[in-house]
Amino acid sequence: MEQLEGKTAVVTGAASGIGLAIVEAFVAEGMRVVMTDIDVENLATQSARLAREGASVHAIAADVADPDAVDAVGRAAIDRYGQLNVAVNNAGVVSRGYSWELPLQDWQRVIDIDLWGVVNGIRSFVPLMLASGQEGHVVNTASMAAVLPMDRLGPYTVAKHGVLGLSDVLRAEFEVLGAPIGVSVVMPGMVKTAMNPIGTISADVVAAHVVDAMRRQRSYVFTDDQGEAGLRDRLGRIIASKAEESG
Repeated sequence: MEQLEGKTAVVTGAASGIGLAIVEAFVAEGMRVVMTDIDVENLATQSARLAREGASVHAIAADVADPDAVDAVGRAAIDRYGQLNVAVNNAGVVSRGYSWELPLQDWQRVIDIDLWGVVNGIRSFVPLMLASGQEGHVVNTASMAAVLPMDRLGPYTVAKHGVLGLSDVLRAEFEVLGAPIGVSVVMPGMVKTAMNPIGTISADVVAAHVVDAMRRQRSYVFTDDQGEAGLRDRLGRIIASKAEESG
């Protein structure tokens, strides 16, 4: 997707962190952005700031776990800008604790937002993108936890593994249809956000990777080298186990 100027995007979790950085990167490219977040106050503040700076943005509060609310975001994009070309399913939360100790409501909340939020985004936004007949791109934010499980992050890891798998399925489905829509799944490392204040990577770096991934059709987007050794070890053990089974 070489030409970004004039294209319309929806970004969930857009009021802060990676989502806000992606919005800022998009408007810098001349894109029009529908920003959505459950944080009504911060969403209003950030969208007003960007509008004052000359960006074409439209804010609509929504809980991505609510399919009707996500449908409304898609309709707002069409009503406001007449088309939808890019969908960034980014909203996410995390709960930490041993898998057997975390309350069920923590499991439910994380999976509802981190996995079902992406499912809802795909169900609401992809039909609108297909209807336009134009080239487009879907960006789903996963995590290194999608490929490198970490202790005390059970719900988050389950959700992010699901996002990775769903992204691969969606890409294959577009290929079957011959649809000009790319799919990138982003697996950030230790990004410094409100959710992870001790992170070492700027959200702006992640946003730059997202723009590059859309332009170069990168399916898997890693933002740094953190965890590479662990990932290689995990994949190596999986492959080795298969070889042992065959032997």
